[in-house]
Amino acid sequence: MNTYETVFIVRPDLQQEEIEKELEFFKNNIEQNGGKIIKVEPWGRVTMAYAIENYAEGYYFLIQFEASFEYPEELTKRFRYNENVLRFVVVAIDDKKFKLNPRKDTGAKRYVKKPGARKPREGEEGEEFAPEAGEEFAAGEETTEDSAE
Repeated sequence: MNTYETVFIVRPDLQQEEIEKELEFFKNNIEQNGGKIIKVEPWGRVTMAYAIENYAEGYYFLIQFEASFEYPEELTKRFRYNENVLRFVVVAIDDKKFKLNPRKDTGAKRYVKKPGARKPREGEEGEEFAPEAGEEFAAGEETTEDSAE
């Protein structure tokens, strides 16, 4: 039996019961295929670095388990065909090089964006530079405030 680790992201618009059901499904699938779960860490709702399928956040889960050499391929199929899973990764862990330690809290703050709340972008309130009526810019001439002085 080899040691594996999987991290997967579940859609944030699911109800809490549905999110727990997804986690239980994958835990049961590992055990039904002869695997042994070592550790399960729900990381919670986290803002992603970039949007995936128009979601800026997702529920992250980590599962460390022991299974046969062939099983990660089966687990990968289960992740791929599950519409609630946004992204996943399954990796083999070398027991000699890595210790299976719990995730340490680094003190980094996790921000959850409130619906409708966002910071305005620079230039968003119509601060575009355009020639005033009757004024034209020559080719190559800059259109910034400094060049107008």
